[in-house]
Amino acid sequence: MSEPITIERLERGLALLAYLIELDGPVHAPLFEKLERELEALRSREDTVVRAKRLLETYSGRNPCLSLPPPSE
Repeated sequence: MSEPITIERLERGLALLAYLIELDGPVHAPLFEKLERELEALRSREDTVVRAKRLLETYSGRNPCLSLPPPSE
């Protein structure tokens, strides 16, 4: 089974592709651009989760239905 795709893995892949582009020219540019798009999408999803949690935290005292559960140990 493969490792999950993370921001760190995408950044390492981009660094490797940048090196290959430096060596071989623009032949690797399409893959570089694809990884850039995937990195931006992953960052955007993570930002959305952070914003959603922040919003719930502001409502936790006002509406018990919207309160976050206690963190699991």
